[in-house]
Amino acid sequence: MAQNVQAGAAVIDITPAVGIAMGGYGARQGVSSGIHDPLFVRTLVLDDGETKLVLAVCDLVGVPAELAEQACAHIERDLGIPRANVSISATHTHSGPLLRTDGVEDLISVTARKIAGSVQVALSRLQPVRLKVGSVEVTTVSQNRRDPEGPIESVATILLAAPDRGAEPVATVVNYACHATVLEHDNLLYSADFPGVIARAVEREVGGAGIYVQGAAGNINPIWMRHDFREVDRIGGILGMAAARVAHELRPLDEGQWAVNLSWSEITPKEPAAGTVLDGIRLAAVRRTFDVPRRALPELTEIQGEIDTIEAGLSGLPNDDREGHRALRPRLNRLRMDRAQRQTDPAESGQTETVEFQAFRIADGCAVVMLPGEFFVELGEEIRRAAGVKHLLICGYANMTAGYFPTAQAFSEGGYEAGRARFAEEIGPLLAREAADLVRSLFAGAAPAGR
Repeated sequence: MAQNVQAGAAVIDITPAVGIAMGGYGARQGVSSGIHDPLFVRTLVLDDGETKLVLAVCDLVGVPAELAEQACAHIERDLGIPRANVSISATHTHSGPLLRTDGVEDLISVTARKIAGSVQVALSRLQPVRLKVGSVEVTTVSQNRRDPEGPIESVATILLAAPDRGAEPVATVVNYACHATVLEHDNLLYSADFPGVIARAVEREVGGAGIYVQGAAGNINPIWMRHDFREVDRIGGILGMAAARVAHELRPLDEGQWAVNLSWSEITPKEPAAGTVLDGIRLAAVRRTFDVPRRALPELTEIQGEIDTIEAGLSGLPNDDREGHRALRPRLNRLRMDRAQRQTDPAESGQTETVEFQAFRIADGCAVVMLPGEFFVELGEEIRRAAGVKHLLICGYANMTAGYFPTAQAFSEGGYEAGRARFAEEIGPLLAREAADLVRSLFAGAAPAGR
C-alpha cells in the first residue's frame, strides 16, 4: 500500500558550555558543573509532496517564545517551511540550561540556529516511508503528584516512520506524559533525564532517530527509588524498551511475516501484533493564538496574612497528624506561589497574555496537537475525547512557556501548580476545548483563522 509520504530525521547536539545556570528548580544553587549526557534536538520532517511538517523536540525545560520565533524565522527564510508547519517543543528535562540567564542571551540565537540546522539535515535525508502507530500500557513509572490515586497517562503512543523491505526506520516517536524530574535540584550535570534514555534505547534497539514527545504532564511525576543516574536509566529503560518492542512489532504490518511449518512443508503466514497502518496521508497544519487574561492576585499583604495564619495553625499540629497537615498544606503551597508571583511580576496580575496553539494533521485518524505549557493530564484526555481523532498525540511545552494549566478542581484544592498558574481557573478547560476544535478543523475543511 503506497502512502506517498517521505520522512527524514536528525539528531543534533545542543549542549551549551558548562558554567551556565540551569533551569527547572528554584532551589538549585550554583551553575552547571559538567555533562553527564549530551542534550539534543531530535527532529522529524514529513513531506507528502505538497506540505512539509516539522516536529523538533529539544532536551530543555521549556521553549522560550524567542527561541521558537528565531528558529522558525530561519527555517521559513532558508528552507521555505512556513511557521505554522513547524513545532518546537521540550522534553521538560530539569537538568538543562536556563536559556533566559542574564549574560548568555546569545545562547537562544545559537540554539535557534542548531534547531534550524537539524531541519536542514532531516530534509536532506527524506525517503519514502510508511507510517504506523501502536500503543503500550505503562503504569509503573509515574504517579499523579497531587493525589496518589489520581489519574496518570497509562498508555504511551508510538508512531513509526519506516521504509519497506526491512530497511532501518527513519524515526520512532514516543508520546507519553511524565515530568522529567528523576534528577533533583542538587544535580549540576547536564542531562536529558529519562527522556534521553528512552530516545537512546529506541535508537539502539530499533535504529533511526528516537524522539520522545512530552505530553500533558503538568500533574504527573516519575516514581523513583533514588534521585540518581541509575534511576534515570531504570525508568527510561522501562518505557524505552516497551516502545522499542512496539516499534519492532509494527514493522510487519502491511508487509507480512511468516514461519516455516515442517509438518506441512509450507511457509505459513502469521498475523502481526496489534497496530495500525495509517491511511489517507494528507499533511496539514494550523496555528492559532489567544489573548488570555492573567490571574488576578490579592495584594501582597493579604497573601502574607493568610500565610501567617496557616503557618501558625500548622505549628500547633502534632507531627503525626497527617490528615491535619494535608488539610492545610495545599492552601499554604498555593499562597506561597502567589506571593512569589506577586513579588516577581507585580504589574502582571489581571493583564492579558498571548498563548499559541498548533495542530498537525498526519493522516485519517492521526494528528498531533501542540500545547503551550504544562496542561494537567485530565485536560489532555479531555482534548483527546473532544477531538475525536483515534490516534492523537499530545505535545506539551511547545513553542512557548506559558506555565501551568490546572483543572478547575485543582484551583479549589490549592497546591503548587495552582499557585504557579498564570491564568484563572476557567482558562485551562476553555483552552482544552479550543485545542480540540483546532484539531477537528483539520479534518473538516478550512482551518480557523489565526494571527
